[in-house]
Amino acid sequence: LAWYDLIPILSWLILRAKCRSCKKKISLLYPFIELLTLTIFLALYNKIPNPYFISYFVFFSALMITIRTDIETMLISRFVTIFLLPLALLFSFLNWLPITLIQVISGALFGYLLLYFIEKVFKIITKKQGLGQGDMELLCFIGAFTGIIGCWISILIGSILGSLFGIFFILINKLNFSNKIPFGPFLAIGSILYVLYQNEIISLVFRT
Repeated sequence: LAWYDLIPILSWLILRAKCRSCKKKISLLYPFIELLTLTIFLALYNKIPNPYFISYFVFFSALMITIRTDIETMLISRFVTIFLLPLALLFSFLNWLPITLIQVISGALFGYLLLYFIEKVFKIITKKQGLGQGDMELLCFIGAFTGIIGCWISILIGSILGSLFGIFFILINKLNFSNKIPFGPFLAIGSILYVLYQNEIISLVFRT
């Protein structure tokens, strides 16, 4: 492929969603992820000040990889979740995250154990697996970068988005109740929204 076949979004449009060489169809997932990445990182640049920018840049980069792999393969790599937990500790130590070391550790434990117990209860009741190990490790990673409150709000937003998505596709007869929907992308989007609009979300959720 030539360099001009690899320009994000534009090349996909020019090629009409087909490879120039073999004419194989190029998935809509490619421009979708490219457009989503552009939107999210522009928001990151505009919303997050130094010294937190670098930390959240790493965090968002890992989440974008997770969104892509979970949509396409229903798999989440540990290289972009639990293997990056030491970075959360380092960033907190350097004051590049707005949470303490204790909040990093407690957020990671909370995230993993929350989904672990939800999965165990679901399996006891239904005799089926509801969540994968990758989802638990992803929420552990999210908790490490956002703390317990960020972790809880991320799963709240992710659950709402996932439910709406499932209901929409059931209504248009694209899914049935036996289909599996990747939960990782919704968790990732929930955590991204929390980081970008933390103050607004907290004031809304905890309004008295």
